[in-house]
Amino acid sequence: METPKRGYAVGIQEFDWIRERNAVYVDKTALVYKMVNTNAKYFFLSRPRRFGKSLLVDTLKCYFEGRKDLFEGLAMASLEKEWKKFPVIRIDLSVGKYYRLEVLTATISGILRRLERKWGLPERDDLNFNERMTEMIQFIHKKTGMPVVVLVDEYDAPMLDSINKPELQDQIREHIRNLFSPLKGEAEHLRFVFLTGISKFSQLSVFSELNNLQNLTFDPQYEALCGITEEELLTQLKPDIEQLAMHLDEMAMRFGMPHVDYDETVRRLKNTYDGYHFSKKFTDIYNPWSLINAFNMGDIQNFWFSTGTPTSLVNILRVRDIDMPELEGIHCRLDRFDAPTERITDPIPALFQSGYLTLKAYDGPEDEYILGFPNEEVYRGFANSLYQYYCEEYVGSRDNIARIYREFRDGTITIQQFMQHLRQFFSAMPYDVSNKNERHYQSVLYALLVAVGADVSAEVRTAISRMDIALRMPKAIYILELKYDGSSEDAVEQVNNRDYAASFAFDKRPVWAVGVNFSSTTRTIESWEIREMKKG
Repeated sequence: METPKRGYAVGIQEFDWIRERNAVYVDKTALVYKMVNTNAKYFFLSRPRRFGKSLLVDTLKCYFEGRKDLFEGLAMASLEKEWKKFPVIRIDLSVGKYYRLEVLTATISGILRRLERKWGLPERDDLNFNERMTEMIQFIHKKTGMPVVVLVDEYDAPMLDSINKPELQDQIREHIRNLFSPLKGEAEHLRFVFLTGISKFSQLSVFSELNNLQNLTFDPQYEALCGITEEELLTQLKPDIEQLAMHLDEMAMRFGMPHVDYDETVRRLKNTYDGYHFSKKFTDIYNPWSLINAFNMGDIQNFWFSTGTPTSLVNILRVRDIDMPELEGIHCRLDRFDAPTERITDPIPALFQSGYLTLKAYDGPEDEYILGFPNEEVYRGFANSLYQYYCEEYVGSRDNIARIYREFRDGTITIQQFMQHLRQFFSAMPYDVSNKNERHYQSVLYALLVAVGADVSAEVRTAISRMDIALRMPKAIYILELKYDGSSEDAVEQVNNRDYAASFAFDKRPVWAVGVNFSSTTRTIESWEIREMKKG
């Protein structure tokens, strides 16, 4: 008899909706209890989009409203004894698209107006936002006799929408600062204040008055407050893994592919959705949006990246002359994320806060973190965005390039034929995409290979140097050394003289050097030379 499918609240951020329908919920309430029962009152948490911030805010709302029934069977049920009811002001700024100042003011006015109606205040559209907030907090405290809880979800949504409009962002920032400025001064009327957002790059300036925020973003005690840990996956979600394994195995059998069991399913989930780290503990955190979608659909696909593409960040990378190979292994200190900039000039903090990069290691003596892509979903999704940026619609679809790569991988076409296709690819690229140089062509080729699913590395370290690109195929390894207005023969000689093939000495596959020369005149591959470096 087939096991009934568990219910998944895909896209639902309401804690009560999930609990009342007995949908799958990973229990975070022990951490919630710990946070709300510390001596601190003001908290801030930054996490990437689709990482459960809104659900966390709603969980806090239900807790402070004293809805004890919703927490039955969760850790909170045994931890909380008093269940006091507090009045809650919740402000969600993710509800609008802030491309004009009028949209922001109308959205905030609407939120405040609904709160005033709820608590029996007269609507005060004649007052500034800070005056309305002050009046509301004091009135609610006096009316209920209980200090007020303020929960702010996605505080930075208006700033993120206006990144490319500096004048508009300056105006928006002032309105946001005005809205939240009373929170510190009204401390005697407040029980708890919690703010979430994707970015921290605007936090210091927007909340310059609110300088007593306890930032939980890198706090090891709360690193699992959002997202799903490996322990939670293998315990609370074990039935879901088992069910997913059955679906994957059925698909594998249908298409004549290898058997998929529970362990293989866990491996695939880890490779695709795991890898986020938010403290020096380096606890593995899985992307919750992707996991829940995979369980609901019964398949492992790219779910998170498809919900939004980092177009503005890709543009900033090009302006700052940073290419994809450079993003893996970047060293930085935490204070790099604290810069009170009003616009993204340094893309690295923004890429981390948005979820495209994560903490990979810690260099204690230098007090630096090493950043990198968290998993295959992000790694290949980001490469695909770069591919689209470089190529747009000028060179045909990605599917066509992917088909050619598969033919090469499967042995239908040779390396010579594959290089001919690459020449055509670069020939069709628009002239004004970027300033051309060797590094540019390396980045384009690398992004292309990653986007089509190749096992590829760039800037591979060797004993004395770095090889441009290493492409691992089922039956061979290809070391691609690139030149710009140089010589493909010289490129092959460089692979030989620097003994790059020694890096693969223990690999049974043959190693081939592919020297590639790009021409500034034709703006494509002018010549290539292929030479065997190691026999298989």
